[in-house]
Amino acid sequence: MTRQPSQKMKNTNRIIAVLSIVLLLVIGLGAYLLLGSEDPVPETATQQPAEPLETSQQIPEAEIELASMIANAKTHVYTLYTDLEQGSGFLINNQGDILTNAHVVLDASYVTVKNSDGQEFNGNIIGISETQDLALVRVNELAGKEPLEIEMEPVDIGTPVVAIGSPGDQSNTATTGEITATDLDFMDQFEYTGLYEMSAEISQGSSGGPLIAADTGKILGINSIILEEKPGSGYTIPIYTVWDQLTEWVENPTLPEGEEVVLQDVKDAYFAEDLLENFIAAYYEIIPYTLNDAESTYYLSFVLPGSEAQEESAELIEEKANLDRIYDTVEPTITAIEINEDSATVEAEADFTYHDKTSGESSTVSHEGIYTVVIDEYGDYQIEDIVNE
Repeated sequence: MTRQPSQKMKNTNRIIAVLSIVLLLVIGLGAYLLLGSEDPVPETATQQPAEPLETSQQIPEAEIELASMIANAKTHVYTLYTDLEQGSGFLINNQGDILTNAHVVLDASYVTVKNSDGQEFNGNIIGISETQDLALVRVNELAGKEPLEIEMEPVDIGTPVVAIGSPGDQSNTATTGEITATDLDFMDQFEYTGLYEMSAEISQGSSGGPLIAADTGKILGINSIILEEKPGSGYTIPIYTVWDQLTEWVENPTLPEGEEVVLQDVKDAYFAEDLLENFIAAYYEIIPYTLNDAESTYYLSFVLPGSEAQEESAELIEEKANLDRIYDTVEPTITAIEINEDSATVEAEADFTYHDKTSGESSTVSHEGIYTVVIDEYGDYQIEDIVNE
């Protein structure tokens, strides 16, 4: 939840639109505008006989980049549950430490942490402030997992941002906006100093989620509060202003005594058709940015390190990439899912729509693949093998 300050702050707001719905709407609109036809897409590239695309009809590269960045960030953002609250949090180091708001875990008997693929973990509060709305939760099973990069310098008004969290217990939802003010102070149960104001909305359940710079992919701060008089704005604690406190907790954790620890029965990693469908769809949605920018490696966050899928993903990108093309949209379709004991097989196809840099004319190419998905040591889905058809 967000903090509800006296007379000023309010912990209710419109639920943030689910990322997958936003992406589907963008994809659907792009496909309709660019294809202009309901005819089936052939297996090979076909040239549309239409006039060159208007610039307004093309999906901006920045939108593709943003979708890619969000898809990459999802494995570092978690939903937190206690016996009192539900909130959000995100990994800040490779020791398994998740940053959240103090009010999310305040007076909690236990903390359960869940990733976007359904894996649950028991968490221990290793630091919580009485004056600042900050808490650090350690998950031993996440030790060794690398976090997203953190911005340790202040950013300017106008910086494009995306807020990710779990409003209403809907994981990996996001809103976009920009920094609208800096260095703001508020006082309530906690002291809020040096805040960023942003036009990306947050709501109940978003508290503790990260604010990420859309242009760099770096984490800027921890989403914390909204104001009654400005319901369209959210407020974020910049991480660089509290890093010394976080470092102190990491180096000198306050762990509960053995008899005080309450461990919940957590759910082991598992395969589910809806989670697998979302996972493969997100993988496809990240590919266009790599096709447009050879230096982008966001797609590797979906691929098991050292597996054959790394080479096979590279083959897909090499096959579709072309210096004369700008990829605008991708429309993935999951055609079959088979869940086995230790892996799952997902059959999928996708239509990639692009425009020619010179003429602006739109074309579409198709891809079919069979994906073997496993669960890694951190409870995340990963592609182990791909059969490109």
